[in-house]
Amino acid sequence: MIANLQALRGLAALAVVFYHTAFTFNGGTHTDFQAVSVFFVISGFIMTYITRADSEQFIQQRLVRIVPLYWLCTLSTLAGIWLLKESGRTWADAGIENVLKSLLFVPYRDVQGEIQPILAVGWTLNLEMFFYALFAVALVISRRWAPLLACMALVAIKILHRQLGCSALPCEFYAHDYTAFLILGVLSFYVWSGTKGMAAERPLTAAAIAVPAALAFVAWNAHPPFADAVQRWAGFPVYYMMPPLLVLALLTFHAARFSCAWKLPLLLGDASYALYLTHIMVMELALVIRNKTVGDQVTAINPSTGVAAMLGALVVCSLVAIVVHTKVELPALHFLRRLLIKRSDPAKIPVPRPT
Repeated sequence: MIANLQALRGLAALAVVFYHTAFTFNGGTHTDFQAVSVFFVISGFIMTYITRADSEQFIQQRLVRIVPLYWLCTLSTLAGIWLLKESGRTWADAGIENVLKSLLFVPYRDVQGEIQPILAVGWTLNLEMFFYALFAVALVISRRWAPLLACMALVAIKILHRQLGCSALPCEFYAHDYTAFLILGVLSFYVWSGTKGMAAERPLTAAAIAVPAALAFVAWNAHPPFADAVQRWAGFPVYYMMPPLLVLALLTFHAARFSCAWKLPLLLGDASYALYLTHIMVMELALVIRNKTVGDQVTAINPSTGVAAMLGALVVCSLVAIVVHTKVELPALHFLRRLLIKRSDPAKIPVPRPT
């Protein structure tokens, strides 16, 4: 585990929660700090990183990691809507066909015309699972060239949709702009591989480069005038560069042996998948309770307008995620890995190079 990336996962998941509170700051700034893009960059990096030494049971590992908690949260969402007798997009969308498509990561248009599953945040998992499938096929062809082949497939889909005019739903969805960050994550692995030696030899120099890079990412997302000024100066879309810049900055810290040792962000990183999936459910439940009790007249308990309420939402969602992670996700992972994933012969696994 690269501790810095694990902590970043936790912060990115928290940034998604912050975004969904609808809280604004700095004169109306509403941002998720490109959290979803950061997740995709990390995913592209990690898929490349973990398969360089050993790619056995790649797809089994990914399915065991992603599917159980996603299915549980999707079915829990349906159960909650039924128990609370709440109408709305999720209930109107909950026909058996759409439920099955949601569980099987098949994209479809909901009743509002959006391409998203029952558990709305699962749209990113539909893209992730497609990337995993491409990567798994590429690994069968060549483990060495699998990252490049998977990226080429993603680029081909973009060309098919945008240049050749394919308007079918799979073309539209799998050509999504966010898949560019999966490609940038793969490229980040090779950039880091080529520079980590220098960072290890000159840690202070590496830190002097990484700190401004991380600060630039924060400023870009938190202060729109800074972003506008940088974009006017640059001759390329800076938006795409910021998430890989942040990921590379933290990887540079790792190579320079400045790793996060603070238990709280690491715990949040461990629970980041649970936080990403469950926070919408927690916030929706809180909204239902608020509407059925005090209504929307008390602005102090509205996370979109009250600082205390917003911070409370972050804390409550994080605590719920940690409980779900430790009491549900981890036991399920341990059980399923013992049941479904064969242990590899250590003598047959290549020894990874030190990082």
